[in-house]
Amino acid sequence: MDKTYKIYILIIFVLAAITGFGQKNDTLYFHNGDKITCEIRTFQYGYFTVKTTAMSTIYVKFDKIATIYSGKTFEIALDDKSRVFGTIDTSGINGTIYINIITGKKLKYLSSIVEMTPIKNKFWRRFSGNIDIGYSYTQSTKISQLTYSSLLEYRPKNYDFKLSSSALFSAESGNQVSKKNNIDLTAMRYLKKRWLGFGSVGTEENSELGLKLRIQGILGFGNDLIHTKSNQLLTAVGISVNQEISTDTTKNTINNEGVILVSYKLFIISIPKFNIISTFLAYPSFTVKDRWRVSYKLSINSEIISNLTIGVSLDYSFDNKPPSETSTTSNINISSSVGFSFY
Repeated sequence: MDKTYKIYILIIFVLAAITGFGQKNDTLYFHNGDKITCEIRTFQYGYFTVKTTAMSTIYVKFDKIATIYSGKTFEIALDDKSRVFGTIDTSGINGTIYINIITGKKLKYLSSIVEMTPIKNKFWRRFSGNIDIGYSYTQSTKISQLTYSSLLEYRPKNYDFKLSSSALFSAESGNQVSKKNNIDLTAMRYLKKRWLGFGSVGTEENSELGLKLRIQGILGFGNDLIHTKSNQLLTAVGISVNQEISTDTTKNTINNEGVILVSYKLFIISIPKFNIISTFLAYPSFTVKDRWRVSYKLSINSEIISNLTIGVSLDYSFDNKPPSETSTTSNINISSSVGFSFY
């Protein structure tokens, strides 16, 4: 079996192995006097994602809630660009909570909270992620296409670690015609006023651009210029060092590049959940004169039932001076997929 397939099968088993059951000891109190005991998974885009015993996973809009209790520690992003860590206690004012921090209690309106992420006390429960798989076949051209992507995320205090992978295999009448694979490990350190520092290492293969293997390391910093309940705009810059091997030679080349990142996320507040993610990456080369590499991905996803999504994505790659002189300078792929998320 091809080594690439073995790697992706291993990733799927790792993602499946870490799913588990959480303790449902959080309480949401509603304006009408009702309350539910649950496990708060996340708060994003104006909705609490909570797990209950009787109703499985449900979504609750923040303006329906009077107050909240949870003994777990949360990382809470506020609309004044600050982040605080603490447990949550009920308050006597509708639409507010107390955040218990080291120096005491802070009274905060739910409307001022942008995001809440549990910082869980057990190692395995700090993981979350998703898997997306798609397949298409065109009878007229006899071209089949298999796509795969996954994300495994680990969230300790002030940090965010992500292991992401993606693969695209295209074949015509059973013969492989192109491959595009990525595996990346990224570490982010959150700083004040929505600033962050990051580093990543990864590998890439793109047969259409004549790239057999690229091993790359990146260091950079960025800022959430916009981060509200419905959208997020992240910009970042950095430097990159990579080693490339082309498909038509065994020669290795070392390249130094700049990195420019612009990422935008839009969440349409509705049930089912609906989001659009647009990511643009540019790599101006310091080693090869006038060389530019660009990648762009646009994905649109909708959750049809709890933790199950359907989506469509566009993936574009460009290299005006690719490693192989006989390859094309760009390729584009459009695919649909079905995905599963876990917390």
